[in-house]
Amino acid sequence: MEKYTELEQAVHDPSLAIITENIATLNELNRVFARYKTLPKKQKRFSNYYSNEFLGHIVPEMYFIVKDKLRADSDMFADWPLPNEKYVVSEPDLYYKEDSFNSGDTNICFILGHSGSGKSMMAKALDGDYIDHLELDDLLLVKDHFTMDELKNYSDMFYSFFTGEGAKYYIGVAERDSIPKEEYEDKVFIDFVDFAMEYSKHHKEKKYIIDGIWIYLYFDDPSVFEDYAVFIKGTSFLKSKIRAMKREMQRDKDVLQDRKQMFGREARNYLLDEDKIDNYRKFFGNSPDTVFREEKDENGIINQLNNIDKCFVNNDADGIVEIMNKAKANTKLSNGTKQLIIHECKTALLELCI
Repeated sequence: MEKYTELEQAVHDPSLAIITENIATLNELNRVFARYKTLPKKQKRFSNYYSNEFLGHIVPEMYFIVKDKLRADSDMFADWPLPNEKYVVSEPDLYYKEDSFNSGDTNICFILGHSGSGKSMMAKALDGDYIDHLELDDLLLVKDHFTMDELKNYSDMFYSFFTGEGAKYYIGVAERDSIPKEEYEDKVFIDFVDFAMEYSKHHKEKKYIIDGIWIYLYFDDPSVFEDYAVFIKGTSFLKSKIRAMKREMQRDKDVLQDRKQMFGREARNYLLDEDKIDNYRKFFGNSPDTVFREEKDENGIINQLNNIDKCFVNNDADGIVEIMNKAKANTKLSNGTKQLIIHECKTALLELCI
């Protein structure tokens, strides 16, 4: 394929689908995006490469940016509740009582943010020999995933909860249908967070990191957490969902299809979630114990993914192999991130041979 040096050349290539701010109507925007979604993976790579190269965003990001702009500019949508700009644009990450947590004065930290926003990566940056990192997702149907011995090895806090006051929540899928939602899913997260706060006070020899969307979904009052460290990922909803879908892609294609179908429903609930997260950001944002930092691509992950597309467009198989080998040898990458980069490299290499 011919290499383009100007945006207009790529825009007018019928085998690509590029969205620019020159698009004047929603109908035109939807037509271009519909064409993008039907492109073969190879042409999507080219489209995303040129979109990112000339516009600074891949095609799906440009779709929402232009869509929001058209809504804002049109009287037709004057009465519509416009999405918060964080739908597309990320905010700085928030760190409340970070120094206190690092020093050990506060030994429990809660991490909030959209699913796929990078909460686990934020937690891993704090990992140490005496830190337990707990994900609230693991509370559900724990019996299907952990024996009691495995729970003991996984986390002393989890083990103490499920052998003590949380014993009634040690169930699997077989028991779930016989328990009303309001007696299980609506309570297990609240009861565990309350337990964790009390447990940490009596186990100062360790630090605990707890992350999950359930924090802001079940606790409307952020002041409940003001005595503890609270970190909030500022990653936008759109970027978070793209990450989450890529993560699911590594696990199960059927799950990925479910995620695609859920995307629209999740987008409609976005404002509700964002309002809850924003409530926490406003509460902790003015504290002298809070610092803000722009999200960093600590291990160059985003650049590596973009470089795969760049090598692909330039027919540089050796460059893709080099990216893959570096990912395999990088001990700082989480297993999920490493597998994502390796998968993208293998897919790109396969497409180059077609």
